Amino acid sequence: MTEPMRGRQEQGGRREQAKLERRERIYEAALNLFRTQGYEGTTVDQITRHAGLAKGTFFNYFPTKDAVLRYLGTREIARLSLSSNGNGHHRGTAIGKLKRLMAALAENLEQDRTLVSLIFRKGVTAPDLLAGDAGGFSLQPVASLLIRQAQYNGEVNPDLDPDALASALDALYLQQLVRWCESTRPYPLSERLTGIVDLLLLGIGKLE
Repeated sequence: MTEPMRGRQEQGGRREQAKLERRERIYEAALNLFRTQGYEGTTVDQITRHAGLAKGTFFNYFPTKDAVLRYLGTREIARLSLSSNGNGHHRGTAIGKLKRLMAALAENLEQDRTLVSLIFRKGVTAPDLLAGDAGGFSLQPVASLLIRQAQYNGEVNPDLDPDALASALDALYLQQLVRWCESTRPYPLSERLTGIVDLLLLGIGKLE
């Protein structure tokens, strides 16, 4: 690789890193304001000032204030998915990884129940649900990967379609999440989410 080409690649890498950092600054600033003064009471101008950026910068990363709200699910799922796939690949641990991911997700969502509820009331539309995105909260991609690992390990019947299982698990998870958001009496989400892994996967374990 020539020096000019290497220099261009390094410069491009720095630009991408700077973009990611600005996006995170906007997101963190917005989340802090949403928590302290409410979603409706927060403006784009306040978010960018809180982030130390020019107002126009906001729209380079998020088309609307709603998009910041929806990013909460996308970011959290991606972060936990990366963590779950980076903790080794020992035999017999795939279902355990999936349950730990569910528990960690529940713990984090419980800290922002008001915002998560608002996402499902305001940000998640029927097309989102039909497309399998669920406003960024869909677990299907990581669930499919972990179910494939479970099948390879002998934890789950290898003859079953992992994508179909992941889709069913995702539907049960989203159902529980919506019920939790709509409940007038908050309750721990972790047991509900880890429980659906057992509910779906214990009945389809590998036949002896």
